[in-house]
Amino acid sequence: MYLFRAANCTYYTRICLPKSLKDRGFPFDIKVSLLTKCRAEAVERNLEVARTLRPLVSSVRPDETVADFKCLVDRTINQIRISFTSSDKATVPIRIASKASNVRAPRPLAGITLSEALSQFVASKAKESVRPLTVKQLKQRIEHFITSTEATTVFQVTSAEALVYRDVLLGEGRSHKTNKEYLSAVSQFFKWCKLMRYTTANSFTDIPMAKSSSTGDGSARKRWQKHELKRLFQSAEFKAKNAAFKWATLLMLFHGLRPSEACQLRVEDIFEQDGITCIRVSGDGDEQRIKNPGSYRLVPVHSKILAWGFQDYVSELKQAGQTQLFPYIPLGENKDWSRQYCQQLARLQNKIGMEAGKRPTAYSFRHTFVDELKQQEVDENIVAQLVGHKNQNITYGRYGKKIQT
Repeated sequence: MYLFRAANCTYYTRICLPKSLKDRGFPFDIKVSLLTKCRAEAVERNLEVARTLRPLVSSVRPDETVADFKCLVDRTINQIRISFTSSDKATVPIRIASKASNVRAPRPLAGITLSEALSQFVASKAKESVRPLTVKQLKQRIEHFITSTEATTVFQVTSAEALVYRDVLLGEGRSHKTNKEYLSAVSQFFKWCKLMRYTTANSFTDIPMAKSSSTGDGSARKRWQKHELKRLFQSAEFKAKNAAFKWATLLMLFHGLRPSEACQLRVEDIFEQDGITCIRVSGDGDEQRIKNPGSYRLVPVHSKILAWGFQDYVSELKQAGQTQLFPYIPLGENKDWSRQYCQQLARLQNKIGMEAGKRPTAYSFRHTFVDELKQQEVDENIVAQLVGHKNQNITYGRYGKKIQT
């Protein structure tokens, strides 16, 4: 709070609002004309104005809107000015009180709870072209933050709460990658809250996640070792599997497909272009989905796959009028195309003695593909296009192992 004189020599009181209110969209300060050009008179009026307005600023309610606050301030100032007596009072117009809205508005934005905002955020995401699994993961990760913070409303979350949450994640024993995903989900939520004007800032924007000692060597990603692949493919259990299971496995291993990408393929997704047999990975078919726009791609079919008779398998399905390349269907609330395949693979691994928790998974075929190309020193940009990475830098950084020298 301080007294200043304007260019026209009229004195004003200026009271700066605290950051907590400015973060909610309140003005930076309150300027009040003291209706006098006499400094001695201004000093007395300044004390009276400050003594009255400062308690108003301190007592702003969590659900109070900016419009209501301004209206209260204007009415209070006009009431104070009634006591002002001077010859130049009439030369300055009386402050006109703001009008509070007569229309019943939704719950005041500044006072919306984290849980209410999350419900709206999830509903909004569900209307986008986002996989149900992604929406579910976002909800779970944001709920983790909500249950760990003492804040109850969106506007109460500051960078301090964000830093405390980062420390909570670091202390719970997850992988570096998973911690980053949790922090990213919460940041995405507060970015949406800012766009919805529930807050004026995303407090998670500049919160760093300490780098993992394994960053850059892909050690968090398990691949299939050669002896494990030999054990799998030479087992009686694998040989007894139907053609669909075998081809799905080989497509993942030789082309770096995600399990869901392989399992949702249609017969028409295998076609010839410029004399090259290709696999089309897309979200164009019924209930087909891709992770992101960068996942849409054409992948040339490996020569070994063709030599082993893959085209004959496709031709038989065409002649039979089949739509899907494999008999898998999207299951569960997340519409997971790969659930059935992953269950079949897990049961097979159990039978051949691969211990759960210590063995590679269906997703590991993709990591094996990337790793093999990295060892052959294939350009990372090319590999990123083959596996459908939107961010090319993660292809070797997260998936490939260190090059063997």
